[in-house]
Amino acid sequence: MAKQQDKRKVILIVAILVVVLVSSMVFAAPSGGGPGGPGGGNMGQIEMSESVINVKLATPTRGDISRDTEFIGKIEPSETVNVFPEISEKVTKIYVEAGDTVQAGDLLFEMDDSDAQLSYKKAQVQYEGTQINNDTTLGSNYEQQLISAENSLKNAQQQMTSARQELQEYNDDSEDELIQAEKLRDRAYDDYITAEKAYDEDPSEENKQKLEEAEEKYLMYRDAVNELEDTDDSQLRSLRNAYKSAQTSYDTALESYNLLKGGSLDDTKASVENSQKSAELTLEESARTLEKYKVYAPISGTVESKNITLYESPSTQTAAYTISNKAQMTVKFNATADAASALSIGDTITITKSGNEYTATIIEIDTKADDTTGLFPIKAQIGDEGEGLLNGVTVKVTAATAKAENALLIDVDNIYYEDGQAYVFTYSDGKAYRTDIQVGMTNAETAVVESGLDENSQIITTWHPDLKDGASVNLMDETSAQDSAADTAEGTVPEGTPVTEGEEQSEQLPEENSSQPAQEAQAQDNNGEASGQEPDQQPGQEG
Repeated sequence: MAKQQDKRKVILIVAILVVVLVSSMVFAAPSGGGPGGPGGGNMGQIEMSESVINVKLATPTRGDISRDTEFIGKIEPSETVNVFPEISEKVTKIYVEAGDTVQAGDLLFEMDDSDAQLSYKKAQVQYEGTQINNDTTLGSNYEQQLISAENSLKNAQQQMTSARQELQEYNDDSEDELIQAEKLRDRAYDDYITAEKAYDEDPSEENKQKLEEAEEKYLMYRDAVNELEDTDDSQLRSLRNAYKSAQTSYDTALESYNLLKGGSLDDTKASVENSQKSAELTLEESARTLEKYKVYAPISGTVESKNITLYESPSTQTAAYTISNKAQMTVKFNATADAASALSIGDTITITKSGNEYTATIIEIDTKADDTTGLFPIKAQIGDEGEGLLNGVTVKVTAATAKAENALLIDVDNIYYEDGQAYVFTYSDGKAYRTDIQVGMTNAETAVVESGLDENSQIITTWHPDLKDGASVNLMDETSAQDSAADTAEGTVPEGTPVTEGEEQSEQLPEENSSQPAQEAQAQDNNGEASGQEPDQQPGQEG
């Protein structure tokens, strides 16, 4: 664009000189007789040609435009991992040094695991012992427990039956009054508790009456039991106590047998599984602890640094190794809020380093500004061609931070400015017209027109010093435009420029004519007949 402007300036200067030369040319009549009589002669006449404005046209186009912003970025690997040991024991073996290339899962170094090996063996023995014990519990041992419970139940039943018969024989083959009274008392007590709960939930008169009746009945049977227990017959009391004791033993044996035979098997299995799982977890935990004495590479890449020494214990707070995956490099840069808002994940940016350009795709845009800089960190992944970029180097990042899509576009060189107002010259019916426009975003070559033009507007793209609102213009095609530019560059009058008679030979004037006094030429300039005029402001420059 700079070369284009220089060429236009050259053409302008040459054109002005040609106009001045043609306008100021004085043609003297030859000496001798003529219409003026002897010794007379006609003075040369000064004629000034009217400039003809030849122009070319262009129409606005629809398209996308963007404006780039430059940032300072820093090259980083796509993935960098610091490897920290989980325990601190004496380093016994080192397999990798700084600068080495490793694969994920490669062993980096080992530490002394003597104590961990012993703990693991103990856990293994405990696990195997628990497994054997559980197998026994669910095998013959369970059957023996069930047989034992069944025998205990039979014995308790026989003892209860015997005690009951002795008590009946003593009571003349009738049921014992105290035992019957105790049964009645227990039932009355249950009824009393039920009535009490009903009254608490609904304290109505009906529930109150039922509660009073249940309480009265219970107290009656309780007093009867108390009277029967106060008997002076010691043998009767002994037989009653023996029967009660036998009945309690029977109830206990029956409950144990039912528990073991029915739900107890499931409970036993659950208990066995729980103990087995506990032993298994202990063994697994011991194995994991043992594995911590060997440190492996978590990713594939290049070892950037190593911070361990043989026979010394590493710190769990310091990275033993730093590994970077350089197969895919990234660039990080910081942007203002406006620039970060204009960028999106997936946008393509350009990276420049030492004259070489690389492309990258934005993969991260932080939504929180850095507390120190107040800028938003952005990360982009570089293509495969960036593999040779060194970690940590500074690069120039170019990104499109302003965009307009499907906008009305024109060349910035066709825009004029006056007092801050942008305008162009449009063509209609052989005349040029000044048309004010509203300019949106621009870049080095193109501008967005927000108002003033449409897609059918005919914009004059040719600059001319006499171009103004209402000026008459001639349209020229591509061929004539090229010829006009070439003639102007050679110092000749462009085709189509009107000249007076004899001006065609102005470059080959007789020697005496070429020696016209400077005072006469100066006088003509002072009279304004051939003086050059200062051109209007050129397009593309704001006044």
